[in-house]
Amino acid sequence: MAKILSIEVGNSITRVCEMDYKAKTPKVYKYFSIPTPQGVVEDGFVHENHEFIGNLKSALRENKITTKNVIFSVTSTKIVTREVTIPSIKLNQIGNYVKANANDYFPIELSVYEIAYVLLGNESSEDGKDKLRIMVIAAGKDLISGYANLASACGLKLNSIDYIGNGIYQMMRAESTDGAALVVKLEDKSAIASVISNGNLVLQRSLAYGTDRAIKAVVDSKEYYESDYDAAFKLMCQKPCIKAVLNERTRMKEQDLGNDDSEHAAEAREKVTATFTQLIGNLVRVVELYNSKDPMNPIRSIILTGAGAEIKNLTQLFTNEIGISTSVLRSSTSVNMIMTDSDSMGRYVGCLGAGISCVGLTANDVGMKKKMSVNYGFLTIMTLIVAIGIFAYLTLSAMLPYQEAQKEEARLKELEAKYQEAEVVHKQYENVQQLFQEVEQKCAMLNHPNDNMLDFIMELEEKFPSDVQLTALVSDGECATLSMKTKDFDEGAKVIQILRGFESVQDVVINGIETVEEKDDEEGFTQFDVACYYDLSYVKQ
Repeated sequence: MAKILSIEVGNSITRVCEMDYKAKTPKVYKYFSIPTPQGVVEDGFVHENHEFIGNLKSALRENKITTKNVIFSVTSTKIVTREVTIPSIKLNQIGNYVKANANDYFPIELSVYEIAYVLLGNESSEDGKDKLRIMVIAAGKDLISGYANLASACGLKLNSIDYIGNGIYQMMRAESTDGAALVVKLEDKSAIASVISNGNLVLQRSLAYGTDRAIKAVVDSKEYYESDYDAAFKLMCQKPCIKAVLNERTRMKEQDLGNDDSEHAAEAREKVTATFTQLIGNLVRVVELYNSKDPMNPIRSIILTGAGAEIKNLTQLFTNEIGISTSVLRSSTSVNMIMTDSDSMGRYVGCLGAGISCVGLTANDVGMKKKMSVNYGFLTIMTLIVAIGIFAYLTLSAMLPYQEAQKEEARLKELEAKYQEAEVVHKQYENVQQLFQEVEQKCAMLNHPNDNMLDFIMELEEKFPSDVQLTALVSDGECATLSMKTKDFDEGAKVIQILRGFESVQDVVINGIETVEEKDDEEGFTQFDVACYYDLSYVKQ
């Protein structure tokens, strides 16, 4: 079985696996990770860095890795994907079919992109004919060329480029054969949420939230004495620096592993925990989106992978806030891999999945240079033939009528004059566009988070029912959290519907509902906890 090097160059960590290539259950021979210097990777694009190249070559030598063929697993917002349904055709014809219809999938200039696909499964249409579900992937050739240059600088041969979303699916499809599971690959700058149901990828979203804000919060906190970014992350993996809930109103299913020795320690943990609010909110939306499409097969588990999965208390936080049991990937049936540290399995999901089945993003014009033997006799003959052909072409060109040449010259001059005017208009357009962006930026600087709160309170005074008791209101720059009492569930539902009609509100999320039965000295009521996310683009003047 041929071996392959599978490498994922992350923002802060580079992972490397030596493994069998495209085997049913590939064996992983060696694996390691090294730090990625700052500035090497920018949204998936690899920049030349001699320090990083030297460190990677040294790490390959130290681990006695001689395999030269390499696959890179890439995360980038510049890689565009789209799920499509095509007629049921032979597997070896899918690639040609996708490339022939690529213009229908992506409104982009395809000449600078490389196209690939992932087969997601089969489905039956309304007319009873079988169809294929595929995910079509387009990656810029300039992105791919960066990895080709990196491979060349390290003395490696670029085999292919894989999209990280495919690697997650290939690695985790065997772990999600019983019902639906949400697989979250959590890194420092981003996260990828993939819903895999019965071995099929049914939903995948890239989220612009990771562990970066939490790590910086630990660095900035006076309670912790780690002033270095990497040291702060290691501390979070060793000690529960976050709480098991975002606030006290969350019903706790799993207990907090931490112990606050002082009020300052509790406050520090609360601040670090709060940085995960937006990530959790986005994951809740992914769960609700999938469950609304397939209510008979809801998501039953969440599997954490990536470097962020090693943070202490994070699984407890996700379980309590999302309401679904969350665990960290410790082992897998997809690969034969002996781990010296069970917590490290999730770090290598992208590398391992790429080695199982790679999408094959490799532009034809960025391949490695090949050594070729030169047949000088044949080259001499071909040179003579080309020279004779050029002489014949020049002779025939000289015989063309002189009038045709004059007409062509006049046409070219008209075309030049026409484009000169267009160039002036284009420069004017660029200047106006730049001015507009500057004005827009300065206008945005005038906005204040309290503007949204004031608009919301004004609408609240105008539209909120007078017979509903508002017991608490907490607001920040992004949302307002309300606690209210209603006489029954139906009245609460009407209030929530009214809130969703507010012009200053973009989204309304129900955090909790509690019904209090009637007592001798007090009537029964229903307690609602609602988060109203401001529409940041709506501010009354």
